[in-house]
Amino acid sequence: MSAASADELHWWAEGDTPVRRDSRVTYLVDGHATLLAFCLACFKARHYIYLAHWGITPSMPLVRGKDQRAGPDDSPAQQELVAELRLAGLSEEAIAFWCNHELTLQTVLGYAVQRGLEVRVLLWDCPEIFSHYHPQQAYEELSAVGVLCLLDDSSRGLLHHPAEALHQKTSVIDGRYAFVGGIDPLIENDGEFDRWDVHPHPLFTPLRRLLAKPASPHPWHDAHALIEGPAAADVELNFRQRWNDVVERKGLDKALLVGEHPLPEPLESRTLVQVARTIPQHTYGFAPEGGIQGIAQLYAAAFRKAQRLIYLENQYFWLRSFLGLNISFIGPDSPDMEQNIRLLGEALRRGARLVMVLPDHPNVGRAFSDAGLQRLHEEAPEAVQEGRLLVLTLATSDLIDGQVRYRPIYVHAKVALVDDLWATVGSANLNNRGMRDDAEMNVATLDSQLARGLRLLLWGEHLGLVPDEDMLALLRYLGDQPLHPARQARARDLFAELERQLGESEQAILRLAEQAQANLERYRSGQLLVGHLLPYLTADEARELGLSCDEAHGWIEQEQPS
Repeated sequence: MSAASADELHWWAEGDTPVRRDSRVTYLVDGHATLLAFCLACFKARHYIYLAHWGITPSMPLVRGKDQRAGPDDSPAQQELVAELRLAGLSEEAIAFWCNHELTLQTVLGYAVQRGLEVRVLLWDCPEIFSHYHPQQAYEELSAVGVLCLLDDSSRGLLHHPAEALHQKTSVIDGRYAFVGGIDPLIENDGEFDRWDVHPHPLFTPLRRLLAKPASPHPWHDAHALIEGPAAADVELNFRQRWNDVVERKGLDKALLVGEHPLPEPLESRTLVQVARTIPQHTYGFAPEGGIQGIAQLYAAAFRKAQRLIYLENQYFWLRSFLGLNISFIGPDSPDMEQNIRLLGEALRRGARLVMVLPDHPNVGRAFSDAGLQRLHEEAPEAVQEGRLLVLTLATSDLIDGQVRYRPIYVHAKVALVDDLWATVGSANLNNRGMRDDAEMNVATLDSQLARGLRLLLWGEHLGLVPDEDMLALLRYLGDQPLHPARQARARDLFAELERQLGESEQAILRLAEQAQANLERYRSGQLLVGHLLPYLTADEARELGLSCDEAHGWIEQEQPS
């Protein structure tokens, strides 16, 4: 079904940003692809770069390994890299800089400033208790290379949710390109996570980094989107509104205000696109009374429309609101999540299938997700009995010193797909915060080719069917981005093979379930996993199988698997 022939009226959020027919979206999977695409866009920028993120590490390398330098100048590998950079539109000067500098965020933005660009970064001035990064340090490091920064403390105050965050992860380049999704340019201060990772999610790799520890951080699965055309202006509007709100509320120099730029040129596109956001009440002066809940509207509309298949990847699945205490029965039910779970139950009762991927070890709230799943089971017990509700998690394994070791892959992606037609990717989690209490941004598309392609790529990655060296080409192929003819041909053939193996969704879901169950048996017998899929086990289910499980670490990462 094409976007033009679909029932278009009831998929969208109302009252904020428009639905666009003249824009394109390229979905990006994992930090490697996302940060590489962002860095390329920064090197092609001519006028301005705007960033607003939940957290920023200026010293974080955006591009690593052979993507930054593949070998000596005269080596075939380096010549191929240079050819790829030329194809992407980089100048010879930019290519020389790329290949001879560590491409940290600070370096890349500083290079843009040197070229005369306007570069602005809006930093969440988070309370010290949320010490995933140091806002003041980031402010000083970016300001040192000429970046204009503001510290945004709009989430603070007596009228705010006690754990409110400015959680958007957005970038705008020349008004033509915008990035929206789940990936911050961040390596956590004292945590276990670096947002950069490759698609195989190896157990250990020197390319992933931690700031305060010598150990390798956990693997990290995520998703993002590149938006081109007039829909990129909706992301810029959000940045301009937030930035100017801070300038005016703090009484700063009016010269700091961001002006409005012309809309970018419309693009030929088969895709309907809408940028949606969550803006909590009391946070910004531009939001109406009660705030903005466009993302909640998107989810509710899509779940109402679902007939055959709903696929979700998310960090959380909370029914109850999280108030800072990690106790699942404390806190009121979230009205938005109450509605989401009810609508999912209705879709299951209509005969739809629901596949979910959740992390085994979320940073907080595992018991909250378990409680949300329990409510979903109560909504549609017959779907559970018929195997139409499948909940999975991701892990990786390797042979270390003669012993098979396992690590959970942190599922941070916020992805929803409905009927191989509609898709959304963004920053909003399936909880009270994503739907209402944090500042968030998602992009949604109505395009059967794009949604189906994203499903094939995600399932192909999780099943271990997509070679790492081909994922970038597949993503660019799906998003109609320029590719070398040989890579274009290979991507076309790989897509055809994924379609052959996974295109029929019912059979593909059975394959997901069988591989997850087989991997559980491999895990219990100390064997290497095939792909990354495992069943998501609630704490009670894990203990029934004799597996140790706790709130902080889940059940996968054990020194001695049972």
